[in-house]
Amino acid sequence: MQPKFASQLRSRKIRNLRATGAEVIATGNIGCLQQLSGDDAGTPGLIVVHTVELLDWATGGPKPEGVA
Repeated sequence: MQPKFASQLRSRKIRNLRATGAEVIATGNIGCLQQLSGDDAGTPGLIVVHTVELLDWATGGPKPEGVA
């Protein structure tokens, strides 16, 4: 609905997430998941998964796609 604002928000999120040094980012918000992992997100090297995927992996399920 507001592409300029969304782009600025995404850039700030990515900058802050990279600053943490995290290898995997988990989010339960589907909008954030799409914003951070879409083809145009500009997040190479950041693995973004839904919280349920991370919990599944932690309890013996398969690794989320992209995790080494």
